[in-house]
Amino acid sequence: MFITFENAKKNKMKDFFYPRSIAVIGAAREEDKVGHSVLKNLLDANFQGELVPINPSADEILGLKTFHTAKKVDLAVIVVPAKIVPAVLEESARVGVKASVIISAGFRESGAEGAKLEAQIQEISKKYGIRIVGPNCLGIMSTGAHLNASFASEYPIKGGISLISQSGAICTSFLDWAANESLGFDKFVSVGNKVDVAEAELLDYIARDPSTRVIALYVEGIDNGREFMQVSKEVSRLKPVIALKAGRTDMGAKAASSHTGALAGSDAAYDAAFKQSGILRVNSIDEFFDAAKAFSRCSIPKSPGVAIITNGGGPGVLASDASGECGVPLASLTQETIEALRNALPQESNIYNPIDILGDAKPRRYLETLEIILADQNVGAVILLLTPQAMTEPEETADLINRLSLHASKPIITSFIGGKELSRAREKLKHGRAANFNSPETAVRAARNLIKFREIATSSAGASTQLRRGQNRAAFLRIEGVRSEGRTALTEEEGKDVLRAYGIKAPAERVVARRDKVIQAAREIGYPLVMKVSSPDIAHKTDVGGVITDISNDRAAKNAFDQIYANINKRMPQARIRGVIIQETVHGEEVIVGVTCDPQFGPLITFGLGGLYVEVLKDVSHRLAPITVAEAKQMIAEVKSYPILLGTRGRKALDINAVADTIMRVSQISQDFEEIQEIEINPLMVQEEGCIAVDALVVISARQ
Repeated sequence: MFITFENAKKNKMKDFFYPRSIAVIGAAREEDKVGHSVLKNLLDANFQGELVPINPSADEILGLKTFHTAKKVDLAVIVVPAKIVPAVLEESARVGVKASVIISAGFRESGAEGAKLEAQIQEISKKYGIRIVGPNCLGIMSTGAHLNASFASEYPIKGGISLISQSGAICTSFLDWAANESLGFDKFVSVGNKVDVAEAELLDYIARDPSTRVIALYVEGIDNGREFMQVSKEVSRLKPVIALKAGRTDMGAKAASSHTGALAGSDAAYDAAFKQSGILRVNSIDEFFDAAKAFSRCSIPKSPGVAIITNGGGPGVLASDASGECGVPLASLTQETIEALRNALPQESNIYNPIDILGDAKPRRYLETLEIILADQNVGAVILLLTPQAMTEPEETADLINRLSLHASKPIITSFIGGKELSRAREKLKHGRAANFNSPETAVRAARNLIKFREIATSSAGASTQLRRGQNRAAFLRIEGVRSEGRTALTEEEGKDVLRAYGIKAPAERVVARRDKVIQAAREIGYPLVMKVSSPDIAHKTDVGGVITDISNDRAAKNAFDQIYANINKRMPQARIRGVIIQETVHGEEVIVGVTCDPQFGPLITFGLGGLYVEVLKDVSHRLAPITVAEAKQMIAEVKSYPILLGTRGRKALDINAVADTIMRVSQISQDFEEIQEIEINPLMVQEEGCIAVDALVVISARQ
């Protein structure tokens, strides 16, 4: 999918962003109409190509000759009522138009009739090969082409931000914010209903454009998740991509048989997709704007260490706290740097990181300190804090920072903390290469994003498992057998057979259907043991009294057998009982490993510690299959309860490598069998050496 920028220009994306001629179909004389605004915006942006207003009822609009029918142009901007859009689009395609921006609303967002109209324009796109942005969108901009084919009230200065957004309101807010910050745009796309062109293709094209420094995505939903991830993994190594995903608390996550399904809502899949694709996710519009500012103004650090310079102890402590919370390492200053600071600063200053240059610091002291710190090989980025004191000269300090930032090889992030006294200084900082933020915490978050992108751009992909379906015929036959019976849930023992086929260890066990066979099976397994009901109709055995533990002798074994049957007959009398599973007792730390099938992205893997941690605290991590060994280990390390696996209070460390191996194998199962909808190993018992799948739930799709 990923293509070079030059090739991308040949795939008709250039017709959107670098057209030689544009028709506005639905251009209007009335100033309050969208068709008038779009044409006026194109004129005001000083578009250098041919402009063709099309309106059957006018001869001239805004000084331009008006045509009554479609003309062959590179780009058609359609602003007519939804009901006539299909006819207008087809007429345009017939005369040779290859790209169109449909601004008109009234399609699937408006109901069933609108959805039919949208299907018609999609068919026209396929029939004639005409590309479409929209419908129901704000439009597009390309400052390099002096192009403003939108009805936005703001046209940005030229710069390095490219925005792709599903929300027109977010687009206009972003433009207004950027104007206030003196930040410029390269490309700007309101994608609307995405009947044709969507995020993946736009990312693919924009990433190769040298005018773009950072790509900002506002996402409400992605239709082709796998294609999006494939492109994003390549793009994110070239340019930073930041994403704000709306709908994080979507209550419409699908119901699931397993705890894994309940824990893996749709937002978890997006979070995993962004993480695995190298996309930097933010959770608020403030963070969205701040990240765009940081990447637009700052260079990428060559090393992760951050140095903090402050004229007050409190802000320095706050920045240090934020660094610890965000995982931003403070640089260890070299001895040469420390000696240089000792010679340059007052004796009362703190010359260790964070460096406190005291409240009476004048611009010259800031400059000398900044020059010394930037020369330190251990420093990748600098965070400079300034608070207004009686002796502070904020505007002069801002001027010096601006001059130094133009030539600095390392990013300079500032936070001029205050209000009225610092307003003019903050305004000056908008015209340099330093990025200024309102607080120490936001400055640290900006540094974190710069460092994170450095890690993404320099990381190498790991290897996934090499198992293949042909090597696991036992699992294939087991699943096919269940489907042939018309069932969608494997029994516990059937699920374990699938796991065993992939090398996942399970306990010794027997299935006994007759009471007189219980003692023999129990002695073969060995006490103490566990008994569970075996039924294709019962997913959660504990909930219906289908599990009894700590069975230590023959008498207890017979009683447990009787009790399980009695419990099921009372609570689920319609359930089919195949017998009772007699299983060895397995000790260890309980964890959960599971998979659910996300409709956009496919198999989503979940990991967490069992019991309280997963049931109450929801302490879990997620990745989308397939995954690498490194990603499996990252999943384990991400949960807050991870230290338990490392060993606490004298307990020995548990076999984390074995857990990672199990996660990899479960990932492979989900890849090999598209019919699998859910897998849950709960619990997986982790021991000092190895781990054992004590219980297994596998759910498959019905045969079509």
